[in-house]
Order: sequence, then C-alpha cells, then structure tokens
Amino acid sequence: MKGALMLMAGLALVAAGCSNVKQVPDESAVRDTLDAQNQELVECWNSGEYECVAAAFSEEGWQMMPNAQAQAGTEAISRFWQQAFGWGQWELSLETSLLEQSGPVAVERGKYTIRFMADAAAPPGRPSSQDRGNYVTHWRMDSDGRWRIAAQALVSEVPARVIPAPQTPQTLQAPQ
Repeated sequence: MKGALMLMAGLALVAAGCSNVKQVPDESAVRDTLDAQNQELVECWNSGEYECVAAAFSEEGWQMMPNAQAQAGTEAISRFWQQAFGWGQWELSLETSLLEQSGPVAVERGKYTIRFMADAAAPPGRPSSQDRGNYVTHWRMDSDGRWRIAAQALVSEVPARVIPAPQTPQTLQAPQ
C-alpha cells in the first residue's frame, strides 16, 4: 500500500511538472499560419512596403537574395528594400513544396519567381529582369508567439549574365 501511494504521488508530481510546458500548434495549424504569413509577405513585397517586409524577419534574421549581399537584421533588410523599391516595381511569388516543423522551428522549401520592372531611378546596370529558382526559409516562433523568419535564401535557376572582359592591348595581340 505504501508503495502504491508513493507511485501515485510520483505520478502526480510528473503530471504537475508537465502542465508548464509551452504548447506549440500542430503541423497543420503551423502550415496554415505560415501560408498566411507568406501571403502577407508577398503582398508587402508587391506593394513596395519595405517596413512590412522587414517585419516578417526576426530581429537578427538574415535575408539572402540572388546576386545581392546578405542582409542581417531587420534594420538592414528594411534599408535594402527601401532602396530597391525606389528603383521600380517588384513582383514576387512563393510556392511552398515542403514544410517541416519541430516545436518552435520550421523549415520551408519551395519555388519563387521575381519580376522587376526598372524605372528611371534604377541604378545603371540594373535593368528590368525576371528570375526564378528555389528557396529555403527557416522559421522560428518568437517569444511573442509569432512565427518570424530567422533566415531566408533564394537560389536562382537562371544562368548568370556573362559580361565580356575588357579588351586590353595584350589580349588584342596575336600570339607569336
């Protein structure tokens, strides 16, 4: 009898200890949430709202766009897009093909397309362009319960533009 009481007391302590565990939504709820956040991100991008784009990232989040330096932190991401949105109109689409979640972390993989229509404010060498490729997004649930992007990398499938090397007098001479 004494052993049974000890066992019951032990089980009660274990059950009480488990009640403080933070509950993370199930996988389908996470998928719905991240799909909605991706839709919001695309709408922000396509309407040129740089602060809204940056808000999708955690404070120390990284964004790695094709053919651009990585932007680390929401301030850098915001500055980058404020400048880039001033060059013309951007259109982005994201299509998730895989989402894996474990507790407060999720990894998303998919396809993207970007269309950029340059205007007069675009820097020289930044013409209108189209790109497509694959992306990976590392999501993390922040302390406020919102999923934010910890890192995002877009990898282009479009071959790089080849810029011919400048001709120098040495390269113009015929071999002897």
